[in-house]
Amino acid sequence: MISIPPNIVDSWPAPAANPETRGPTLPIIVFTFYTLAGIVLCLRFYAKIRISHAICAEDTLVGLAMLPTTGVTIAVLLSKWEYLLDRHVWDLPPKMYRPSNVLATITFVLFCSASTLVRVSFLVFYRRLIQHLHWRLYIRVIHATILFAIGLYIAYILGLVFRCSPFKAAYDFNPPSFRPSYPHHCASREVLIFSGSTVMTILDFWVMLLPGPIVWQLNLPTKRRIGVLGMFLLGMLICVCGALKSNYIFGLFHTYDEPWVACPIWILSALELHIGILCSSVPSLRVVAREGLRKRHENLACRRGRQNGGSGSSSSDSSLAHTHLKRSILPFPPSTYHCTHSDQLEFSDRSFSDV
Repeated sequence: MISIPPNIVDSWPAPAANPETRGPTLPIIVFTFYTLAGIVLCLRFYAKIRISHAICAEDTLVGLAMLPTTGVTIAVLLSKWEYLLDRHVWDLPPKMYRPSNVLATITFVLFCSASTLVRVSFLVFYRRLIQHLHWRLYIRVIHATILFAIGLYIAYILGLVFRCSPFKAAYDFNPPSFRPSYPHHCASREVLIFSGSTVMTILDFWVMLLPGPIVWQLNLPTKRRIGVLGMFLLGMLICVCGALKSNYIFGLFHTYDEPWVACPIWILSALELHIGILCSSVPSLRVVAREGLRKRHENLACRRGRQNGGSGSSSSDSSLAHTHLKRSILPFPPSTYHCTHSDQLEFSDRSFSDV
């Protein structure tokens, strides 16, 4: 919470016996997208373990990101069900002020941890795509972006957690005075959160635009090139969530009714992480689809072979079906989806011309 002047507190209405709340929107949206993200992540690891037989660095990072994402999801749901942060500030029981401050800080720390892991996973994936190409400047840009993302994470967490001196003052803006009763000094939490959210959103835009030069310079048909770019641009949904969240955070500068105004911020924070995991796993979903369709075509080919009384045609049909599926579904050649023991990929123009 924030320091609230006494005249503002005196102007509040009495707590309502049946207070107005935000309704069931928050848990429904958050739980739905968390479930989708969990399913897609499981499919991603299924594709890597059972089909590609290799887990890459970006897969590990996204898997780790799911841990703090789960924490954020639980915290967002608790903010409504347990901490009652879905109502006006004057309807919030006094005993909930301090716990809600602690919950908000923990949620921000978990959110920053998860978003940084997802962001770095995208960058590690880009780096792996071009490891056989002599694009030294581009590689340096990727490395610099990774370092900047990690540095921003550390600075933001330290600034947010240690914004008050003494430390406990950050959680003592409670009724009736709505400020600590002892000498203290605090940096503006709203300024820290807004500036951090804005910079992270700009960084997300940068990360989503980075693969453009990679795809555009490859020897791909125009239609396929646009399709691959579209796959990466799905990540712009992360940026949209970040921009909307920054807008709502800016609204905190102009109100003392923080629980009511901040409710969309909780939702967008969780959605930003869920969508990040979903978008980063799109290539693996295509691999799962390819494998499923391949098996279906093989089964159909075997049935035709048995009906025709010959096995040669079955093998031929299966091979042709497999080749057709690889070319029609995958945006990259099959070798792109495998991390070999030396973590090397075949990304020559010749290999892309076969897609």
